[in-house]
Amino acid sequence: MAWVYCGSALASEIQTLRLDMDDCVAIALDGSAQVVQGRFNVESAAIGVATARNAFLPSISSSYRMSRNVSGPREGSFVDPATGEIISTLGESTTSGSQSVGASFGMDLYNPSNWTALASSKLARQAAEMNLSASEQQVVFEVKQGYFGLLQALELLAVQAEQVRVSDEDLRRAETLFEIRSVPLSDVLTARATLASARATMIDRENSVEVARANLAFAMGLRDGTRIEPVRENSAVAPLALTYEQALERALQNRPDLRSQKYSMLQAREDLKGTRYELLHPTVSMSTGYNWQLSRGEQFQGPEDLFLKNYGYSLSMTVSLPVFNRFSTQNSIKSQQLGYRQSMEDLEQAKRQVALDIRQAFLNIELYSRSIEAQRIAVSAAEESYKLAQERYDLGTGTQLERLQAQSALFAARSDLVQAQFNYHIQLAQLDQAMGAPAAR
Repeated sequence: MAWVYCGSALASEIQTLRLDMDDCVAIALDGSAQVVQGRFNVESAAIGVATARNAFLPSISSSYRMSRNVSGPREGSFVDPATGEIISTLGESTTSGSQSVGASFGMDLYNPSNWTALASSKLARQAAEMNLSASEQQVVFEVKQGYFGLLQALELLAVQAEQVRVSDEDLRRAETLFEIRSVPLSDVLTARATLASARATMIDRENSVEVARANLAFAMGLRDGTRIEPVRENSAVAPLALTYEQALERALQNRPDLRSQKYSMLQAREDLKGTRYELLHPTVSMSTGYNWQLSRGEQFQGPEDLFLKNYGYSLSMTVSLPVFNRFSTQNSIKSQQLGYRQSMEDLEQAKRQVALDIRQAFLNIELYSRSIEAQRIAVSAAEESYKLAQERYDLGTGTQLERLQAQSALFAARSDLVQAQFNYHIQLAQLDQAMGAPAAR
């Protein structure tokens, strides 16, 4: 892979890259926003799998607590036995407190929802991976479409430049012949109008080239200001080496979006299974704990105190089975059943869409293949017609209008041939995507 960087000191913000199509695809697969987002989704799905797997691990916690309570002095009254008078007095403040250390351990011994959640998360990760592959294939197609579109625009510009050159020669020749009084002024005016029209069309095609460059750079994920110079590709037309049935079979096996749809259907089935388990299967869990507490006034003599006094152990096992939860589980099952059936129908619809995509690609390839043959014949006939019109005009038996009409027909036929050739290659790229061809890296 060889990339050629060009630029100038006066326009340092414009970066020119000379790339072939494989280079463009490689850059797009690294930097396209669709692909990057797809990778993030895969990483997020992988985290979901890890989270579901961690549900089988125990939970362990520890705690330490220290408290200190101070109560202010209380005012009291008593009768002095010596005097018999009531005397008020203020007592002393009191202080109390404690310290405690605890630890707990718990885990699910049997929870069927954990198993279905793990299976569902794995299917979600596989679906995300297939969506990433589908995004890569979409990016590859968009890059190929943009690349061939740029080549097409450049070829059409070259055809128009040739027409401008021929029209310019015609004008200079008409002006020369008019000066020697061999042709009327109308021939000069007609040639001048034809040249102006050809130049206007050339301006439009120059703009089309720059638009095609920008579209290709955008599809590749490049920043604004990048100018791509494509390497000329072989535009030869070769017959397809496979039938519609073979292409459809490959698509049904390889299309990542179809496989993603299948994984989503299986995920909906696992979610439904998990909800049913919640209703029909018990959940068994166990927990154990230890606690040690030291009250104020007691002294901590050493670690042995943790097991000699003020301690407590606990061990519990819980078996739970829902009896009545206001029919929320039953409603969830009904909702997920509908979702599962919908996902099955979505999968069947996706298969029908694949068959339609393959059929359309084959029809378009056949269309452009036959169109190329017809346009080649049209170009050959237009060349002969233009040559004859030129000869008749030179001999004085033909008119300027006939010659210009033949010239216009010739360049129109050449433009139509260029469009048909590159549209054919774009449709081949469309067929590759429809069959689920892996993205080249």
